[in-house]
Amino acid sequence: MAILRANNNTLSSVTALPFATGGLVKISTTTASDASAVEFTELSTASTYSHFKIILDNVTASTDNAAIFYAQFGTGGASPTYYTSSHYQSVGVSSYAGVASMGQHQAYNAAQMNLGYSTSSGYCFPGSTFEYLSGTINLFRFADANHQPSIVFQFHAPVSGVVEQSMAGSGSVSQTASFGNATAFKLYCSTGNINGTFTLYGVIA
Repeated sequence: MAILRANNNTLSSVTALPFATGGLVKISTTTASDASAVEFTELSTASTYSHFKIILDNVTASTDNAAIFYAQFGTGGASPTYYTSSHYQSVGVSSYAGVASMGQHQAYNAAQMNLGYSTSSGYCFPGSTFEYLSGTINLFRFADANHQPSIVFQFHAPVSGVVEQSMAGSGSVSQTASFGNATAFKLYCSTGNINGTFTLYGVIA
């Protein structure tokens, strides 16, 4: 299936709060329909933006309760190369209403960041009728050779009928890895494809 890309040069329909007071600049909205991945390219926090924010709405996996939400950083221009070495670190907490369950999820020296949690009960990335994931991902220190890129995320997902799921966490690359100058970010599922709406904003401090 197709990989959807939204880049920082998509400025024809930019809307923003006044630059003097700071605010959000809408860069692009991407709608994925059974896509293998959603990519955001040509990102930089070196001058105009202090960081980026992605708002996710009505996001689902092609298969219910089977996929884990993954992310990677990339370098390069409109067709970036994604970092796949085992140096990603991510950690988060998932909690549930409707079941007595709460857990920590992590990726330690992994080939990708883990943005979701799978329990023994099977609660994972939603994909059936009436289920969806929504939330935000903040991207920090892109195109900065002196700092590793990082993310902070917060999601909500009603799953398995009566179960309410909340997820929050962060991710980066190990300080021992030679990375620098991240310019791209990719979201995808551990198995299957992805659907939903992804809106990219630049944040002006």
